[in-house]
Amino acid sequence: MNRLKTKDFDIILLDLKLPDSDMESTIEKVLNLTSELPIIVLTGFDDQEIALNSLKKGFQDYLVKGELNANVLKRAILYGIERHKIESKKVKETDIQIGLDDKDKMILNILQENYKISYKEISEKVNLAASTIHNRVQNMINDGIIKKFDTVIDPIKVGYNTIAIIHLFVNPSKLKDIVQKLIKFDEIQLLTTSAGEHNLILKLIAPNEKSLWRFINEKIKSIEGINPDMKVSNFIDIFKMTNKIYFTQGK
Repeated sequence: MNRLKTKDFDIILLDLKLPDSDMESTIEKVLNLTSELPIIVLTGFDDQEIALNSLKKGFQDYLVKGELNANVLKRAILYGIERHKIESKKVKETDIQIGLDDKDKMILNILQENYKISYKEISEKVNLAASTIHNRVQNMINDGIIKKFDTVIDPIKVGYNTIAIIHLFVNPSKLKDIVQKLIKFDEIQLLTTSAGEHNLILKLIAPNEKSLWRFINEKIKSIEGINPDMKVSNFIDIFKMTNKIYFTQGK
């Protein structure tokens, strides 16, 4: 406890079975002392209730000491540090979320249906002057709420008949370099970090199944730092696919 007050650490491996502190006291004392470090709980027995309670309190992982080996522990540490960075970033982004009023939300709904619509047409729907619509849209562009105006194409209708979600585990220390390599591929439509079992998820389109696996084997698996064991889920029937965000009154 004294070391945590005076030294900098990357992660805490917290043993719940300490001789001088019961489990609840151990958790409470560490949480009161630091909320800035990722924490992995270690215990000598597999108790699901303790595991769930630990994760609910914000700990990164739960490991049973009797089931540990070097690879499991190394992966848990790297993953715990990276996940904590992602969660901390989300908290900061949430703190700076920009408030939108109902008029802004109405404008966004209209633009997502037809981004070529004129400000005059929007003004008639929203009951604001066209100049005011222009200013509001420009402010939302400047604030990063509107990323860009774009044309959305149905990939299946233009010959990309295979769509898949791929779950990857990559070496966290090489995550940034791997992302920079992956974003260059036009076949990848979505690339995101994840806090689940895998730490990188991407959506991939290809003309057919053969092309999909050729891309995975020749392009993705050739990148250093990507674990070759990955989960691939192919789309079969698509009932809804959109990147639009619609706002309802009061939300």
